Amino acid sequence: MPETQPRRIKVVGTIARLNVGGAARQAALLHAELSHRGFETVLVHGRVSPGEADLEDLLPASRDGVVKVAELGARIRPLDDLRALFALVRVVFREKPDVVHTHTAKAGALGRLAALAYNLTQPRSKRCLVVHTFHGHVFEGYFGTAGSALVRISERLLARVTDRVVTISPRQREAIIERFRIAPASRVCVVPLGLDLRSFQAVNGVDRRFRQSLGFPADSFLLGCIGRLVKVKDVGTLLDALALASGKAPELRLVVVGDGPEREGLERRARMPDLAGRVAFTSWRRDLPFVYGGLDAVVLSSRNEGTPVALIEAMAAGRPVVATAVGGVPDIVEHGRTGLLVPPQDPQALASALAALAESADLRARMGTEGKTTATRFDRARLLDDLEGLYRGGLARRRGLHPA
Repeated sequence: MPETQPRRIKVVGTIARLNVGGAARQAALLHAELSHRGFETVLVHGRVSPGEADLEDLLPASRDGVVKVAELGARIRPLDDLRALFALVRVVFREKPDVVHTHTAKAGALGRLAALAYNLTQPRSKRCLVVHTFHGHVFEGYFGTAGSALVRISERLLARVTDRVVTISPRQREAIIERFRIAPASRVCVVPLGLDLRSFQAVNGVDRRFRQSLGFPADSFLLGCIGRLVKVKDVGTLLDALALASGKAPELRLVVVGDGPEREGLERRARMPDLAGRVAFTSWRRDLPFVYGGLDAVVLSSRNEGTPVALIEAMAAGRPVVATAVGGVPDIVEHGRTGLLVPPQDPQALASALAALAESADLRARMGTEGKTTATRFDRARLLDDLEGLYRGGLARRRGLHPA
């Protein structure tokens, strides 16, 4: 008799929405490429919020294995959230997955509840492995004191029904275990982001056409800030720092690539006399290799971060970076080697770092070269290797096929 082909491991992924950012890029990449590793994948996602750019174009054009649940957005709306939960339960019971892998806070909560409902109805040999990735964290700085406390309590409860909690940097793992006490160390692992960086790695030299298209002089020193314009990104501190640094380095210019609720106020600040003519806003861009290729350096001024994709892309393109030493940033950027790190909410320190980078072509060249080497740690092949091992080993333990 012919040998029976083993059943492919089925993974159901959930994410609140495919907006611009590392979580969406990773979820889309896993859905598209795990099939080449012997997996079957289904991705459930919601809709982006008003004013957000989406990354749905990263999904297969056929939309095979893609389920869109409109109510599964980022915002908390009790009635919509209940509908989204029922929709996720239907998907999980229909697909009978081997692995449920959730991303982002709300989709992580609802997806894990759906997986719990499924596992409670199954014998051990059929239960799914439940994995949740924290791409950043919402334990503080987002919802006020009471809201943050409620989030921490909720995540601790959810961790009890999660087989593997994944963080994307060592510092984030430490914070989740020790500072916020979300889950025990035995259940928390580090799987750094993995991205398709080939188009960024192909960038060589500085293409001055981009700055000229913005109306800046060809010999200006162009900084780039790429990301969502929300409070936690603290672009206001960056603008203050630029104004301070311009006294020492008048050639400094800044382009802000992105959009969000803070944009209007930031544009007002940029029109003030100390910054007039020095800042351009472009909204979202799809031609990011061209953008990075036109920059001299990339800057990030966030108050909180997981693993910022913009810094990885910048380093892959050979661009030095200046960033605040928050969250997982120090796990990417080595101070003095691939970039300069400064304290958050400190315009003077940030200004000094920007000026130092503008003044030294040798420093920029050295950091750019080192950054290209460092960025290879975030290759997509490594991500797929890491998660394939986690899924296969974790599923065997979950179903009692070998001891924990």
